[in-house]
Amino acid sequence: MFAKKNNKNIIVIFLIVSFWSCNQTESSTNFKDVDVYTSFENEIPIKDILDGHLFDFKYFTPSPQNKYTTQIKNTNLFLEENNNSVIMLITTEEAHDSIPSKIASKLTDSSTNNVTLINDYYTKDQLLFVIKTKKIEDLPVILDINKEWILSKIKENEFLKLKNQNFNGMLNDSLIYNINQNFGLNMEIQEDYHLIKQNIDEKYIWLGRAYPYRWIFLYEDIQQYYNTNKSTYKRLNQKFENILDINALPYNTQFDNIDINNDETRKIYGVYGTKVDAENITGGPFITYLLDIPKTNKVLIANGFVNFPGKNKVYHLKELEYIIENSFRINKNKGKNENE
Repeated sequence: MFAKKNNKNIIVIFLIVSFWSCNQTESSTNFKDVDVYTSFENEIPIKDILDGHLFDFKYFTPSPQNKYTTQIKNTNLFLEENNNSVIMLITTEEAHDSIPSKIASKLTDSSTNNVTLINDYYTKDQLLFVIKTKKIEDLPVILDINKEWILSKIKENEFLKLKNQNFNGMLNDSLIYNINQNFGLNMEIQEDYHLIKQNIDEKYIWLGRAYPYRWIFLYEDIQQYYNTNKSTYKRLNQKFENILDINALPYNTQFDNIDINNDETRKIYGVYGTKVDAENITGGPFITYLLDIPKTNKVLIANGFVNFPGKNKVYHLKELEYIIENSFRINKNKGKNENE
């Protein structure tokens, strides 16, 4: 359930202080760590609850890698400036250490809300979530209720960081124009991406960049192949095998529905691998988005792949998510009724 503006458990505070606005430095991030402050006695149980209820998602690369990693810190360190882009302060009334509750009360003007978001607390583009509960046993419920809202705010912040860090420089105008003309997408493609293969008649394009290797593969197809999860994955494997010379492996595949521009979009997290007779055996994670093309029987498939053996791939997957999710700007009036 998405948090609504009138949700009584959530209040968003915008700190507008002229002195800070002029002097704040930019927050930093490694796109996975979330610093969480709490009392010493609650450090272990709160980490377990966060990892099980809020930050439980894992990419399979093929080894599991957490999308977010909880970094527990003692509340005594809270007053020391922290530049991390996402931080949390979690307090319980039952804790013997009263310092966390006093800090939380001061930050939220003694609000009774369970979750408060403060923007730009120490640094610019920083999120501080203050989460208050009477008993630690109540924390899982509070997180479950507000999970989608909290994660959506973190994702918005990450996409802002990615844009500022990686997409304000030189872009590949030729590929951007190519994709826009052939697929109706406004896709930000960095300068070091190159065209690997394209077939305009068969409506696909395959782009790639050097180490750490990343691919983007776009194609149009007939909707009927994607009616179920099983048929979708089978069709993906056929396309990967015929064009990319790899396989979509039946390994910890995750199917999801996400919101992009207020439209529900199907998303797949999978693992690919080279064919068994390949000279160099390798593989890695991929993400796939399926977008129905309005007024047609077609679907647009956008895929992103990472190959970075032995290394953490979370950052590179999130970069691909940014590229693809921010490109879904198909003109809904362009479609015409088409038959196969």
